[in-house]
Amino acid sequence: MSDYSTEEEQIAAIKNWWKNNGNSLIIGVGVALLIVFGWKAYQNGVIQDKTEASMLYQQMIGAATSNNLNAPEEGSTVTYLAKELKSKFTTSEYAIYAAMFIAKESIADGNYDEAKSELNWIISNTEDNRLVHIANGRLARILSVQGDNEGALQLLDTNDSAFEASYLEIKGDIHSRSNDKTAAIEAYTKAYKLVKDAPQSLPLLAVKLSNLGIDPETL
Repeated sequence: MSDYSTEEEQIAAIKNWWKNNGNSLIIGVGVALLIVFGWKAYQNGVIQDKTEASMLYQQMIGAATSNNLNAPEEGSTVTYLAKELKSKFTTSEYAIYAAMFIAKESIADGNYDEAKSELNWIISNTEDNRLVHIANGRLARILSVQGDNEGALQLLDTNDSAFEASYLEIKGDIHSRSNDKTAAIEAYTKAYKLVKDAPQSLPLLAVKLSNLGIDPETL
């Protein structure tokens, strides 16, 4: 049997319920709509930002691979686009790649302090272990050029087999630059043995070993 036997009683009950709960219901629906539309707006904003960042990155790549890159204005364009990308989309992966470009251009210009700043920024702002290793390798080379061989070598310890050979080669370069022939030969030899099955990596290491009086064919 119904709790409300007549239509009038049912209408009265509905009115009473709406009087007690209507405001809460309206607020609840409003909050739900705000969440839904707010989330959609956020997603649209993210997509728009990624699209803009991607386009800017493509412009940077285009400028960097231009046949006229040696022209001063082309180099300036790459640097400008990279800095623009990094400043506008700091939290995106494109900002990391832009910082890599800025560091590369800075090294080419001999501006090692700016290059170090960019590389350290990359290390602090990425969780990509591969990029951290690349940045550390480049930092080590810069420190060595600046005469800080001890600091450079401290950056070249790794348990990642993918970077072991390249780090050993950088160590060899550092030791060779500081005229520590024994340490250079040891580092180059270890690196050479690790990449014997990767022919594309052998020629330069072979030359470095030969320059130190070691015949790579005996390794």
